Amino acid sequence: MRRSGHLLLSLLTIAAGCRKAAGPEGPAAAAPPKGDAVEFVNPAAAAEPDLVERLRRLAVATVFLPAGELARDGGRWTLNADPYPPRPVEGPAVILVVRSSEALSALLSSSEGTAAAGASHALAAGVTEGLRKGGPYGNVVGIHLEGPFSAATAARGTDLLAALRKELPRGLLLSFRLASAPANDDERKRLRPLLESADALEATVFGGSARIDSVAADALGRPWWAGYDAAVRCVATSPEGQVHSEVPEKAVDALSGHPQVEFENDLTVTDPDVVAFRLTARGPVRVGDLNLAAGEHVACRMPSLPELLYRLGSAMAGRRHLLGRVIVFGGDSESDRIVRVEALEDILLGRSLAPALDVRVNPAGRNAISIEAKNLSPHPSTASRVSNWVEVDLAPAHPADVALGGFDRYEAYDASGRPVTPGRATRVRLYETLVGPREAITPARIVVRGVLPSPCCRHRLHLLAAAGPEESGDWIDPPPPTPPPAPTKKRK
Repeated sequence: MRRSGHLLLSLLTIAAGCRKAAGPEGPAAAAPPKGDAVEFVNPAAAAEPDLVERLRRLAVATVFLPAGELARDGGRWTLNADPYPPRPVEGPAVILVVRSSEALSALLSSSEGTAAAGASHALAAGVTEGLRKGGPYGNVVGIHLEGPFSAATAARGTDLLAALRKELPRGLLLSFRLASAPANDDERKRLRPLLESADALEATVFGGSARIDSVAADALGRPWWAGYDAAVRCVATSPEGQVHSEVPEKAVDALSGHPQVEFENDLTVTDPDVVAFRLTARGPVRVGDLNLAAGEHVACRMPSLPELLYRLGSAMAGRRHLLGRVIVFGGDSESDRIVRVEALEDILLGRSLAPALDVRVNPAGRNAISIEAKNLSPHPSTASRVSNWVEVDLAPAHPADVALGGFDRYEAYDASGRPVTPGRATRVRLYETLVGPREAITPARIVVRGVLPSPCCRHRLHLLAAAGPEESGDWIDPPPPTPPPAPTKKRK
């Protein structure tokens, strides 16, 4: 019995020594925040004046903000950091996004994992300032990596996340965007270590270049976000189709109405998630910092809002491991976007998503009128050369000259609605290719021959909402003229 006691004591001592030799425990796994999230492509968007209140009404739990991208120069790893947001995010938790880059893609695709330590050290050093309490981003709870993470790159991805765990503060969330779902049992087996090395993952279910079915994402058994790309993506190309630069979302509205730009829907794109169109320069075009030569194109992909609405609900039904939805917004600010954060509240609450065009016809001189139009809604129209217009009835007068203002083009019709030359017309139809959210269109001016009706002038409009509904109404009569003031009686 005494010998057995000594043996048991020895075994316990060895076991304790083994535990001590194993070193301290690694960082505890972080609990990913549950609930919907937004992601901004530009960190400046976090400084929008009304953003805090909008996020509060939407019950947004997390804001994803870009931190930069990994680069490698001569074997030395660095994080090319993005500018800090103008002020920290108030309220929701913040997750910093490390964008995909050539260096990160090369690391994940390499046959050896020796570079993981250098990359992780550079990344951790690059975000140190942003992680401190009271730092420039707000309450940072995690790091999110974007890149070609899949079964094919799972080994190197696992090495990178393991190295990051050692460099980053204990308890910080680590997540990544999955590029493709496993296609078979072998790929699922290879992907498993990568999934277990992260606290959560994101799978894009709408938009983007790599899409994953929500059923397949949930079947992985790990906490995950469903990603929705609501940004308008455009690239400038040569006449031969070679891409030479990205085009900011804020340039789309100005280009679509430019007199030297030809708009056409791109029917070769069959992706149901997008409305594709091309803007071709007929001559030299300059919009902001963008310069186009004659023959160059801007190819755009605008999210299909009817499909987005459907996927926002269908991707969540019955998904046991879903944390929430991440909606990605482009642009530096709300005014730069076609799909806005302001519109998201209406989208999620099932309100009307139609543009609300307020049209005013006013006298503009002896024989002229001006036509003003402003979209009072945060929702855009679809992009179309024929679907969005305002028509004004001038009868018995005829148009002599039409200055388009901010409208794109016009057509002339007679009293029965047949297209005719301006000299025979009594109606003018003003077209706008894209009616942006809350856009105020520069007034058009029509000079007429003959006598304008009194009161002047009735109008009607037609719009095709980006969300799908068609807005069309009857003729709207002008308000009756204001009666002159009654004469005052003189006292006797």
